[in-house]
Amino acid sequence: MKKTFTSIRTKTTLIGMSLIVAALLTGCGTKNEAAGLHQTGTVAFMLNKDKAASVYFEKAIASNPEYGPSYIMLGDCYLREGKYKEAVESINKGLQLELDQGHIRLAHRKLARAYKELGDSEKALEHITIYTRMSVWQDKFTPQKISETETFVAELNLPEEKKNLAVDKIVQESAKAKSGPAAAENQEDDSDFLDMISFGLI
Repeated sequence: MKKTFTSIRTKTTLIGMSLIVAALLTGCGTKNEAAGLHQTGTVAFMLNKDKAASVYFEKAIASNPEYGPSYIMLGDCYLREGKYKEAVESINKGLQLELDQGHIRLAHRKLARAYKELGDSEKALEHITIYTRMSVWQDKFTPQKISETETFVAELNLPEEKKNLAVDKIVQESAKAKSGPAAAENQEDDSDFLDMISFGLI
């Protein structure tokens, strides 16, 4: 029993230290304060410290209300808490600001889930379709993600004419569009980092 308690305390200490180190490394007092706070919040999010993550994302937004990524990640925290309306509001705010392609892709994925939970299957379908197209375009659509997306769409309460929507058709159409003449010009290299910060189906 004593050994188990020591192990838990050690893990808790390591998590706390990770957050402190992240805060120091990202330099909350640097010129780009919002980015530093956001990165610290992301570390907390990855460690499943949702309350701490929310605080950092809120501080990043307070520091710079135009910093789009923090709205997306704050929305992801709301999703974990079951606050779906707040998630939609926060993510949509982020989408109105400057974001890289990875954050935009993540935003649509999370909006799809939020709308599904709110019972708006049409909106959920709209955003999961955008997410799917972006994933193909950015070479981020792994077999696992295809399977998760198919499950997600199958669970939506869609009208009869849309129930037979095939995710593989969207993938094929997106791949065909990607191979067109404008593909090389529009494609943006994207880090795998965003794919690490959210777990579970969609």
